[in-house]
Amino acid sequence: MSQPRTESIYEHVSKMFLKKYKDYVIGKYREVSDAHRFHELLRSNGFARVLYELSRKLCTIYDDTECQSKVLDTLDLELIYANVEKMPKEAEEEYTDNLVKELLRYFKKDFFQWCNQPDCGKCGPNSSKYQKSVGVVGPNEEEAKYDCHVVELYKCDTCGTETRFPRYNNPAKLLETRKGRCGEWANLFTLILKSFGLEARYVWNREDHVWNEYYSPFTKRWVHLDSCEQSFGQPYIYSINWNKSMSYCIAFGSDTLMDVSKRYIIQNQLPRDQIKENDLQFFCYFMNKQLRSSLKDDEIYNLDCRDTLEKLELTSKSFGSDGESSPTDAGHSGVGRESGSIEWKQQRGEDGR
Repeated sequence: MSQPRTESIYEHVSKMFLKKYKDYVIGKYREVSDAHRFHELLRSNGFARVLYELSRKLCTIYDDTECQSKVLDTLDLELIYANVEKMPKEAEEEYTDNLVKELLRYFKKDFFQWCNQPDCGKCGPNSSKYQKSVGVVGPNEEEAKYDCHVVELYKCDTCGTETRFPRYNNPAKLLETRKGRCGEWANLFTLILKSFGLEARYVWNREDHVWNEYYSPFTKRWVHLDSCEQSFGQPYIYSINWNKSMSYCIAFGSDTLMDVSKRYIIQNQLPRDQIKENDLQFFCYFMNKQLRSSLKDDEIYNLDCRDTLEKLELTSKSFGSDGESSPTDAGHSGVGRESGSIEWKQQRGEDGR
C-alpha cells in the first residue's frame, strides 16, 4: 500500500512566500494612504482630470442591467447564435471569440449605420449627399435627456430644410437611433459586449478615436476590437494601416483602468507630455484600487496578477507573438481606414497616406 505523499520543504516554502506576496498585494489595495497624492495630482494636472472625468462614466455606465436587457431584446439573437454555431473552433473555450467576431459582423453589416451627414428630414432616404454642414448648437431639452452635448446642423441643397444630428452619448438611446460615427459605435458596442456577459473595455485615444477590447478566455488576454472596421485582434491598424499619429491610449473597464498605448502605437509616436509617466502609472493604480474596493480578496489578487501579465505583454509586444494577426495578413496590409468619407479621413490623417 502506497504511503501518502508528504509536502517537501521546497513546496512548503513556496506556498509560504506565495501567501506573503498575496497578502502584500491585497494590503496595498486596502490601504488609503495614497489618497492625498491622488487628489493633489487631480488638482495640479489637467490631463489627470480629463481621465478621471472619463472614468466616472466609462467604468460604470455599461453595467446597467436594464440597458443590457434592452440590448438582448433588440438584437436578433437567433441569427447571431445560429451563425456562431456554424463557425469552426479548436476548443470549447474559443466559442466566445467566435461570438465576438459574429457580433462585430452583425453590428456593422446588419444593425448600425455610419453617418457622415444625416438624411434630409423632408427628402428622406438617400438624401444625405445633398446635405451641407451649417454649424453646431447645443441640445434642446429632449436631446439633453440622452447625454447629448452637441448637435450638428445640416441644410439640404434640394429643399432647404434644416436637419439636426444630435451626438448622443447614452448607449440605450443609440439602440434606437442606430447611427453615428466612431464615438457612437464604440459606445453602443461596449454595452452589447457587456450584455452578452463578456468582459469588455472602452479604449480612448487622445487623438480622437475610440474602440474596444474584450478579455478572451481562450487566449487569456485582452483582444483589440474595432466595430467601425469589423476588426478583431488587429491593434496595428491605427498607426500602420491608417498611418495615424497618437500619444495616449487608455482602456476603461468596470474593474480596470490601464494605459495600453504600447499595444497600439507601433509607429508615429507623438510626444507624451501631458503627464509624467510615473504619475500616469500611479493614477491607473489608484483608480484600480477604487474600482476594486468592493471585491473579495481573491478577486483583487487575481485581477492584479492579470494586470501584471498584461504589462509584461505590453513591454515585450511584437507582432504575431501572442496569437494576434500581423499587418502582413492577406487583405489588411496597407489598407487605410474603411469607415467614414474620403474627405473626413483625410482631414483626420487616417487614410493611410
